[in-house]
Formats: sequence, C-alpha cells, structure tokens
Amino acid sequence: MLLDGRTVQLGSLAARERAFLADLGKMKRQGVDYFEIYRTALGPGSPALEGRNRVDRRLVETPFYQVAEDIVTRAGIEQGLIVAPEYEEEWAAKAPRDFSMISVTQAATLIGITRAAVYKAIEKKAIAALHIGNVTVVNRASAVEYKRGREAAEASRPAKPRRRSQHVTHP
Repeated sequence: MLLDGRTVQLGSLAARERAFLADLGKMKRQGVDYFEIYRTALGPGSPALEGRNRVDRRLVETPFYQVAEDIVTRAGIEQGLIVAPEYEEEWAAKAPRDFSMISVTQAATLIGITRAAVYKAIEKKAIAALHIGNVTVVNRASAVEYKRGREAAEASRPAKPRRRSQHVTHP
C-alpha cells in the first residue's frame, strides 16, 4: 500500500523491475541518504524513468514508478526531510513562507559542519529551529549567525606555531 492509501499491483512487473524496487527498499532500510536514494530511484538513467530524461503523465501512472517514488518519499520522511502526510496540515499552518527557514542539511552546508552537529547546536539552543511533525527546519539568519560566531572564534585562537622542516644533507 502506498502512502496515499492506494494499492498497487506489482504482478505485471518484470523481474528486473522487482529487483530494482527491492534494492531501493534495501537502501532505505540501510539508512542511505535520501538524496542518493532519490537520484537512484528517479534520477537520470533510472529504470523507473524507462530511459527518459523527464517524467510525464503516462510514466507517473505506472505501478513501477509509483512504488519507486513511494520508497523515496518514505526515506525522506524517515530522515526528516519530507513532511509526513499526517503533519501536512500542521506544516501548512505553522511553516513560514518567507524563505527564512532552511533544512538541516542546508544549514550544515552553510555552516560547514555535519547534520549531527547542527542537531546538537539546535539542542543546545545555539541555533534557532522549528519542529513540525517529523521535520526540523533551521532559521536561516540563526545559522548564518552561528557560522559567524564559529569563524570569529577560529580567528581569535592563537595560530599554531609552524614547525620548521629539518633539512638533512647527505655527504
């Protein structure tokens, strides 16, 4: 059963298509990054695109594409990158629409730290964030301020003395 409640019949799928979907499911269970699963499932060259470069209505209606997309969406929900269906109304009511919020992944890239480090900074209240359902979004201005603070702290540290290389001369 798909996230939206529809049931998809997979009996007509070729063995290679079923194997591909099984591999996607394995990637999801192993915690492979959502963006990697997405690229594999629905990106250029994906079997789900049937050799096409873009998605059209006929393709979206195929069971193979629908299940691949469902696996990707579930991975995004589990990784807190896509709002789960049960939280969509809450998201619509609470999420700012002014681009003031960015994803944890975007904040990590902006600051130059890992996603785990962003979550730790959020936990310590060093970065402002909003939790809506299964998703956490970071206040962009707060992430920029946090980055500046890290850069200032780095600049104020005394420089480590450089070690002079020792030249060895051979007779």
